[in-house]
Amino acid sequence: MNQKRYILILLLFTVIFICGWGATGHKIINRRSTFSFPSALNFLSWADSLAAHSSDADARRSSDPNEAPRHFIDIDEYPEFVANGRIPQDLDSLIALHGSTFVYNTGILPFSIMATTDSVKKYFQLHDYHKAMLHAADLGHYVGDGHQPLHITRNYDGQYTNQSGVHARYETQMINRDTAFITYNFENATYIPNINQFVFNFIYNNYRYVDSVLKYDSIAHAMAQNYSTTYYQIYWQLAGNFTTMLFNNASHFISSLIYTAWVNSGGQTIINSAETTLPENFYLRQNFPNPFNPSTTIGYEIPADSKVSIKVFDITGKEVTTLVNELEHAGYHSVEMNASELTSGIYLYKIEVQDGKNNFSETKRMILIK
Repeated sequence: MNQKRYILILLLFTVIFICGWGATGHKIINRRSTFSFPSALNFLSWADSLAAHSSDADARRSSDPNEAPRHFIDIDEYPEFVANGRIPQDLDSLIALHGSTFVYNTGILPFSIMATTDSVKKYFQLHDYHKAMLHAADLGHYVGDGHQPLHITRNYDGQYTNQSGVHARYETQMINRDTAFITYNFENATYIPNINQFVFNFIYNNYRYVDSVLKYDSIAHAMAQNYSTTYYQIYWQLAGNFTTMLFNNASHFISSLIYTAWVNSGGQTIINSAETTLPENFYLRQNFPNPFNPSTTIGYEIPADSKVSIKVFDITGKEVTTLVNELEHAGYHSVEMNASELTSGIYLYKIEVQDGKNNFSETKRMILIK
């Protein structure tokens, strides 16, 4: 079975990666992980970069034969998991029990998450923030895979339940169709004292949704009689709630692992160093949470003392309120907007900055849902 799996993975990679296999979901998860960064990590303007590099790990599969096992773990291949719901959580112990070939053919996803977290820490220690970001993007990809239930089961494509193709239907086609319905309730990142236990806990917990992914695929197909638009509408109605929860958890856990790597690197000295105290460019952050009700926070960065104006407009262009209109010092800033007196809808917020030499302006959208 495992040899056939590698052949199938290679074939799927060759065909699907060209079409952006998993790109949409991984971009969402990586980008939104930054919205949970604590204030100590405000100096990392990583949202666009983590999204842009969110599928680098997939790209390496064609050139690195060691890459594929990092993306999955067929945890139900282990008899001790079937019996007790757990496996030995040390790679050397697993290899001693089952042999290297079995362990790597079965996938090493949780260990790749831990190793990549350690790489992020290493590059924080070296003050090499670009490489830290690249490894953090990989970390986000692996954590995202760990929140896709079909990445943690031997029945990864429904081959044992006569549901061939369910992997792509759930992970790609449905997500591409229904990204607008994936809403976020952002939580602040937290420090993780035991990374090993933390990673295995969410692998064990996410395995519970394997049966749901497969069951709802079967129900949707039976009701629609094909894999049409109706099938995907039914599938999302059934699976949308826990899928949204998995997206939320993945982004939050990525943020917490990055924050933990920073703390473990001795980050307090890094954040206070001259090279990271001030932002290098003007930047307007996406508000979070978004959608929101009734309050949301807008972050922005200015590299020099500047006159700053931030105004909010309704969708017709009518000014609703002014949030900022003053001279501000260089640094990282945020302002909270309370929309309790506004009606639901799409609003625009615009920043205009003048520092005596340069002018900067940018507009972003936000959604108020009551």
